[in-house]
Amino acid sequence: MAARTLGTLVGTLALVGLAACGSGDSGSGGTGDSGAAPKIGVFLPLTGENAENGQQINDAIELRVQQVNEGGGIDGEEIELVVRDDRGEPRTATNIAREFAEDDDIIAVLGSFTSTASMAAAPILDTAGIPHLSPTSSHPEFTTMGDAIFRGTPTQNLEATGIAAHLFENLGHSSTAVIYRQDDWGNSAADAFAEGAEASGGEVVASEAVAPESRDFRTLISSLRGTDADSLYLALHYSDAAVLAEQLAASGWDPTVITATSLYTAELINLGQDAVNDWIVPAFFYAESKDEHVQEFVAAFEEAHGEKPDAFGAVGYDTMSVVVEALGSVEEYGTQGREPLGQAIYDVEVDGVTGTMQFDEQGDVEKTITWLAIEDGQFVPAAE
Repeated sequence: MAARTLGTLVGTLALVGLAACGSGDSGSGGTGDSGAAPKIGVFLPLTGENAENGQQINDAIELRVQQVNEGGGIDGEEIELVVRDDRGEPRTATNIAREFAEDDDIIAVLGSFTSTASMAAAPILDTAGIPHLSPTSSHPEFTTMGDAIFRGTPTQNLEATGIAAHLFENLGHSSTAVIYRQDDWGNSAADAFAEGAEASGGEVVASEAVAPESRDFRTLISSLRGTDADSLYLALHYSDAAVLAEQLAASGWDPTVITATSLYTAELINLGQDAVNDWIVPAFFYAESKDEHVQEFVAAFEEAHGEKPDAFGAVGYDTMSVVVEALGSVEEYGTQGREPLGQAIYDVEVDGVTGTMQFDEQGDVEKTITWLAIEDGQFVPAAE
């Protein structure tokens, strides 16, 4: 991948813009099955260590549905959401998927936040023929697990290699250490970053996995400080990363820190405070963008929820917008509408707050990454 400050990456979800569908106009299609309303299952971590991320996505999905229903719904039928808390646990996600699969009224499912939970649910939903859209699952194998599985974020094969190219080719670093979360997502991020580093002429001098919810990184920091690394790449979630940041600052070691897109969240700054200043954070959405579509979405989200959306909220909004757009072309809801809806999602081409997207045959779409830095407790555009 050619290195640049804004790098085009491939994800898996076509997205609908606020301006394109903020009025609630969802097309001229389906009248539903015997008058039944379109029913969408949603499963996300609403409690547990990723609750903030899951809540952002859920809030944005509910905002989009509220806009559609207030605008007349889908040909007069209001969308119904069935929301479940998977706590980020694959076993819980599996149970929820079974519940959704047994509900003949559910036409599509959105979830989860983590690749691990999304992949646990995928075979069950695929067997039931239910289109499955995860806003944020980036494990490369996720969309290969069925016929109508989509993601709203680039695979780690693309994201992490692009981050490596930026670090070594644009920023001029020569060596790095990797700290990654020991789960499906973290493993794929670390592997892809290592491949990208090699392709970009950089060296990964150490790569260390940490268990989810780890709280003591001091021995690890001391060990990595003894290497030749002039930078750190972090594939972590905010709860882990904030603790690492405090202990890294206390150690006196000051490498350049570059992160996965998972850390573009206000919770990182809220928890990490000054310790995360100067970190470099990639994002597929920037709430301070001057783009009119983005600002309309940000204003609506703030009015509804009293805070600004992050990238997870934005892609959750766009994911729901894709379903809204595709629902307009199906003739029936429930079980009879599942296969037509899956095909319609592949055919969608729309403009979203995270960019203009269109699916390829695997369910992938192009996205553009923006490089941000943390300065004085704020995300700001990084210097080129």
